[in-house]
Amino acid sequence: MQFTLSNESEKDVKFRWNAGDKEEFKFFPQVGHIKAKTSKTIKVMVKGIKAAKYENVNLTCETFCINQKPDEEGRKIFNDWDDTMKTMKLVRPSEYRKIMQERKREEDKRREEAELAA
Repeated sequence: MQFTLSNESEKDVKFRWNAGDKEEFKFFPQVGHIKAKTSKTIKVMVKGIKAAKYENVNLTCETFCINQKPDEEGRKIFNDWDDTMKTMKLVRPSEYRKIMQERKREEDKRREEAELAA
């Protein structure tokens, strides 16, 4: 499902979805900023282990007024942000190999810890 979250106030806000104990509800984005008088598209996915019918489910969106830092010249700017945004970095092949080796070590370590805990 998809809907629009609108900020009708005069202030910029940060939002955060809190599904509480309803872990099967996933929001994209779950956390982000919305400039005053604008909106952001939110997608909700329901991932359950078994079939279920939901009616009148309480899902909470917490909002907070924010003030972003001005730029170097003191002008107020708004940096759009949410947790679905990614930063890309161009790396040399040697750097890429090093990054991937480190990730593999971390994954192996997590896997070993999970096996020991089981």
